[in-house]
Amino acid sequence: MSSSKTARPNREPVVVDVEGGVISSRDLKTAREVAESAMTEREFTRLANQITDEARDEDSGLTRATRDRDRATPRDVSHVESTRLRGELPSPGEFRRPLSGRQRKIRSATKNQVISAAPATQQQAIDSMLTDDDPGEWRRINGALHHAAGDVQELDDKDRAKVQRLDRVIQRYEQANDRTHTVYVAVKLPDTHGDISSPRELPPNLSPGAKVTFDQFTIARHSLHEIPGNDSDRYLTFEMTTSRGMYFGHSDSVEDTTHVLPRGITGEVTAAESATYDNGRGGYGTRLVLQLREQ
Repeated sequence: MSSSKTARPNREPVVVDVEGGVISSRDLKTAREVAESAMTEREFTRLANQITDEARDEDSGLTRATRDRDRATPRDVSHVESTRLRGELPSPGEFRRPLSGRQRKIRSATKNQVISAAPATQQQAIDSMLTDDDPGEWRRINGALHHAAGDVQELDDKDRAKVQRLDRVIQRYEQANDRTHTVYVAVKLPDTHGDISSPRELPPNLSPGAKVTFDQFTIARHSLHEIPGNDSDRYLTFEMTTSRGMYFGHSDSVEDTTHVLPRGITGEVTAAESATYDNGRGGYGTRLVLQLREQ
C-alpha cells in the first residue's frame, strides 16, 4: 500500500475525505483532500461519541426516548430474519444487475406505508430534506453534520429536531423492512486528485482494509447505472449490502431505485475491483467498485 500523499515538502500527509467537499446535489458526495491529522481527529471524535452512546444505553434511569434523543447517531433497529432475504456483497466477477420491477414494487409499498403513517412534523422533514426542488436544506444540514463528525448534538435545537425526525422515519422503514439492500454511492473526486481507474491508484485511506464513515445522510441507488459518474474515472463507486436505510425510489412503473442511508453508517473497504454492470441501455459497462462491509 502506498504512503499518504504529501502536498508539499515538510508538510503533513493528506488523505481523501469523501464528504469534505462542497455539497452540490443530493445524488452524490464530493470529496476533498485534507490533512491526515484532521481525519484522525474525526475518528477519535466518533469513537468517543460511540462510547458515550453505549454508556448511556446502560443507564436504566433514563427512558428509551431520552437515550435516543441524546445520541450522537441513530440506533440501528433493522433486522432480517429470513436467510432467503439476507443478501451478501456480490462475489468477485459477479455481474451487477439492476433492481427488478418486483423488488422495486415491494420496497415502494413499504415506503408508502411508512410515509403515510408518519406524523406531520416527520413528513415536513422529508419534504425539506429529500423532495424539495431546492436542495439547500440538504446541503446545509449535511454540511453541519460533517463539521460535527456526525454528532447531531452539536447542531442547534431546530436542526437537531429535523435530523432526528428524518432518523425516525428511516428507522420505521428499517423496522418494517424484511430484506437486505445492495446499494451504490457515488463520490466525486477532488480536482487536486488524479483519476482513479484501478485499485493501485486509490489513496491509502480508501484502499482495502481502510474504514469509511458517512457522517451525513446519504443518497444511494440499488441499480449501479443510476448513480452519477458511473462511467467516469472522476468518480468513486462504493457498494454496500445492508439492512439499513429506507427505499425512496419508485415502484415497478418507473426506474428509480433511490435509497436513503442513515447518517453515521460505517464500513470497511474489503475489496476494490473492476465490476461489469448493466448500463440501463441494453448494454454493459465496467468500472472500479469499492466494496464496503458494514461494521
